[in-house]
Amino acid sequence: MRAIDKGGSPYKEIDEYQDAIPYLEKKIGLYCSYCEMSIKHVPEVEHKISRKNGGDWTAWSNLLLGCKYCNTRKAAKITPQNVGEYLWPDSDNTAVAFSYTNGIPKVNEDILSALDPTGICCEKAKNRYEMVGLGNIPIQKDDKDRRATSRNSAFIKARESLEGWRQIKDAPETYKSVMKTQIMITAVAEGFFSVWMTVFADEPQILQALIESFPGTNGAYYGKDGKIKKIM
Repeated sequence: MRAIDKGGSPYKEIDEYQDAIPYLEKKIGLYCSYCEMSIKHVPEVEHKISRKNGGDWTAWSNLLLGCKYCNTRKAAKITPQNVGEYLWPDSDNTAVAFSYTNGIPKVNEDILSALDPTGICCEKAKNRYEMVGLGNIPIQKDDKDRRATSRNSAFIKARESLEGWRQIKDAPETYKSVMKTQIMITAVAEGFFSVWMTVFADEPQILQALIESFPGTNGAYYGKDGKIKKIM
């Protein structure tokens, strides 16, 4: 799950929470803050602490962007009392908390347990995973969740892009630059930042370009080689 840096509030006051959409788009891009899917239609402003449970209607600190699938599953489950029981992409290193081998999201239990022997971080990651059904694979006909399908599409395109990059990465810089640009165009359009980072795990040039190309990615959680820092 992409760790993001929203920065300080870009506005003093807004009348409706929907008014925050252009600010959120500029700061973190039109991607779901949880599953990382590119939001192709109307983005949904996601309240970390639900409005039903007293969450601030327009406060920048309480707002993220969500796809309809994650937003629907999260619903009104977060309260001021349990908000600390979950990892949040704008305040925690969610990048180290989940893995995306073969494009499938899982909780990095071993890494989190090593970082925090108390098990609290691991439990928070599991709570986040389960809350939005991050690994949901639709089985029932009435389950319209398209996250897995879209994520797999991104995974396939990332693998194809990797093959192209490997064929040209020793070529003159001009050719490499063109290929890198094309990879970034595809990645930014597809979304699923963590999938691309996993597929290109051994290609530091592309890792750094991905971090720079996806708006609001929190670079503090990555090294100069683009690798995720094992910190919380």
